[in-house]
Parts: sequence; C-alpha cells; structure tokens
Amino acid sequence: MTANAVKKRVNKLVESGTIHSFVVYLSPSMADVEIFLSIVNTEGMKREEKVLDEIVEDTHVFATGRLSDGTCIVFAEYEGSENEAKLERYLQTIDGITRVEIHKLRSPRGKKVEFKPLQLRVLNCLIEDPRMPATEVAAKTGLTPRRVRRIITQLVEGGGLNFVARLNLNAGPGVMYYAQIIWDESKSSHTEMEYWLDKEFYGQYFDSHISASAPMMLSLFVVDHLRDAEFLSRRISQGSMIESVKTIFPFPTKKNVRLQRLKLEELLLTSGP
Repeated sequence: MTANAVKKRVNKLVESGTIHSFVVYLSPSMADVEIFLSIVNTEGMKREEKVLDEIVEDTHVFATGRLSDGTCIVFAEYEGSENEAKLERYLQTIDGITRVEIHKLRSPRGKKVEFKPLQLRVLNCLIEDPRMPATEVAAKTGLTPRRVRRIITQLVEGGGLNFVARLNLNAGPGVMYYAQIIWDESKSSHTEMEYWLDKEFYGQYFDSHISASAPMMLSLFVVDHLRDAEFLSRRISQGSMIESVKTIFPFPTKKNVRLQRLKLEELLLTSGP
C-alpha cells in the first residue's frame, strides 16, 4: 500500500470510532513495571458494577470489565517485587469478590534507553499529539522538519516507548470476542501458538494476552457475526495441542491512566524545557 492509502484507511478508522485515540507511553522496561491479568468471580451480577468501581480505584489497575461468562477481568501494572501478591491481596479485600486468578503476562519489554535533550524536546510535542506532523513539531521546537523526522524514527525504533492506537473493535462492522485457550505445553510453545493462530485464522485473529505462569492465553478475535464466534472456537479446539477453548464476550471496560504514561509525564516534567 502507498503512504496515502494507509493514511486514508487510518482516517476512516478514526472517523468510525474503531481507533478512538492515539497515545505514547514508556515501555515496560523503561517504566520498570510488570503487567498482570486477573480473572475474578463475584457474588453475582448485582454486585459486579460496585465491585468494578472499587477495583478501578487502585491506580495500578488500568482496565477492568465484565465478561459474558460471569467473571470480571482486571489488567494491572506494578513496580518492584512481589507484584502478584500485591494485586491478589488488593482484590481479596474487595467485598463481593469470591475467587481471584492471577497471571503475569508475557509482553514485549522494550529497552532501557537514555533520552537525549533533542529527543525530549520532540517527545514533549508527541505526548500532546502522537500524530503531530513533523512540520508542526519543527515549528514548536525550532528544529528542521527533516531533523524532527529523524528524531521521531529514533524514538519509535529505540525501544524505550510504546506508540499505541487505542481501539474499539466493536465500533466497526464486526463482533469482538475472546477465546480463552488452554494448550498442552509439551506440544507447543506460546510463540508457536501465536504463529498458529495468526496463520490459521488470519483476518480474524487480532492479539493475545499470554500467561507467563500457565499455558493459558486470552486471544482476541473479530468475526463478522455473533454466530461465527462459536464456530471459530470449535475450529480452534480441533488443534492437536489444544486442551480447551472457552468463548467469552467482553462488555465495556472502566479505565485508568496507565502507570507507564504517568511515569513518562513525570520524566518530561523533571527533565525541564
């Protein structure tokens, strides 16, 4: 595809609400954080909304929501040691939660880098608008557009930052759902599982949250119709390495600003103009 074709596609996704925002934040390695997924059971639907409101009060929690199987899902990030125990203790203090299952997630860590003064100058613009044109960044920083483009490339490729398009996949014509997959580790690694899903279900498979402590992954798919979800899950279950597959539909989530973003803002604030 040409650059103009890509730009038009992205603009259409923004207009439809499929991409609802763009954001930049520190990579997990730069922020010194570990990311966790928790699946919790509650006393019932009447308690769920109050439980979710309490869960999201903790600033370490960056997203939480209900799932169609009656559980709730929690994403959190913590600094330091014994993070899993900290999250478990917090969730167990919330009235209405009856069971807590926690998974440390495998995710790209990025790199620890030291930002140079000119990179910080450009980053101060990108944190305001990650899609800011190089010409506008140049006008704000006093650099040439060519120099700005070179610095942006360095920031993107350096590994110290995550540039993210935040999505609402339900805003498009398809239906989003999770397949909770348990597989046999003696037959397939997590990287082989990802490769298999991407190859066999290309165009429907989107991404996975992969446990670092158990052969479990919560894989995101987008299908044309609701009825296609169960059919696709049955196809997944036919894989020789698959032990079980559960079809789960997510409901809207409650969100906090991510710690990785807050630490980037703090870094820019303390590094001066």
